[in-house]
Amino acid sequence: MIRNIGKILSALIVFALTFPYAAAPIYEIAPAPLVNGKTTTPTMRSVGAHMGMRGDTTSWYNPYTTAVGQWYKANLHLHSHAWFGTTDGRTNSLGAIDSAYRALGYGALTLSNYQRIDSLGFGWHHIPCYEHGYNIQKTHQLVVGARSVIWLDCILPQTLFVKQWILDILRPTAEVLIAAHPAFGRPSYTPNDMALLGGYDCIEIFNHYRTSLVHWDSALTNGIVVWGVGNDDCHDVSSEGETGVCLTLVALPESWKAKNLYHAYRNGHTIAVRTRKALLPVGVPKQLLSNDTLVILLEAAADSVRFISNGRVVSCSYSTTRAALKLPRHASYIRAEVFARETMYALNPVVAQKHTSNDLRRLVENLPLTLIYRLLWMLLYTHMFVYLRRKRS
Repeated sequence: MIRNIGKILSALIVFALTFPYAAAPIYEIAPAPLVNGKTTTPTMRSVGAHMGMRGDTTSWYNPYTTAVGQWYKANLHLHSHAWFGTTDGRTNSLGAIDSAYRALGYGALTLSNYQRIDSLGFGWHHIPCYEHGYNIQKTHQLVVGARSVIWLDCILPQTLFVKQWILDILRPTAEVLIAAHPAFGRPSYTPNDMALLGGYDCIEIFNHYRTSLVHWDSALTNGIVVWGVGNDDCHDVSSEGETGVCLTLVALPESWKAKNLYHAYRNGHTIAVRTRKALLPVGVPKQLLSNDTLVILLEAAADSVRFISNGRVVSCSYSTTRAALKLPRHASYIRAEVFARETMYALNPVVAQKHTSNDLRRLVENLPLTLIYRLLWMLLYTHMFVYLRRKRS
């Protein structure tokens, strides 16, 4: 009797651990669209309406062209005491969080506790948000503007297909979906993952645990246009090493609401910053397009300004308040990095376009293979059920 109960419990555990993998679709890799025999870089929602023409063949999109209002410091990845103190963040009281971030001059702040939506209070705008994921690989997502909490996850290490499936499930429940700390974990996401995954809005390139610029460049190089953000991922607000060290500058109207913040994050009105004590030594950089030249303007001299394309530095200027680059003819994107003392700013890219499409998908479900795959799992579960029945009889 006891032996049979043990087998049944073992079977239930196996089923619980494997069922999400059995339910995940099988995808196939769709090629990037071609124009005149060359791969283009389709972009995400609302980009096409704000293009600036370059010659008569290629257009460029600068996300900051449509940014309005003033710039606020924001942190959307922050943990407090939750789940009876069982999760990391148990020492963070709401009062301590409010005091610390007000002193650092933040304008937008929200809690992102694991698998639950909590309100910070203290007069902060309520931005419903949680960190999704409880798997051993730490493949997590920030669900911003969350309408519900999704509990489905795959606890064991996740395949590329499972990661895409989770993003697809979370997408309808979020105003903004952010791939959290890709380089953290084992890792959460690999650069190869980011070359194919789609359906999310932003990538957390700065996090107090890790920097994930190589993951961002992998996505951009392969036509996945997502915007860079920075978050403390603070679990202990008393620690200088994880408070005010990674932030997002976001352009918002003076009397902004949560919907304005969602719009800004979705449309690239953000600048990711890695710093200390939330300092901004060169203020807020300005990014302009002047004919075929990308221009960065600063309020004070930076140590250096680098221009990046396909993950490589294509130009660098030193000790300057102005840096400019004539846009390379065959580049798909150019992004700028500004270094000033201990601070690094990562600006969102200008993206070269010959045409646009909505939400480029590199992974597309193969329905026949998905049905076969799920059928095989059903046969396996059936065999396990029959085996247990025979053992009981």
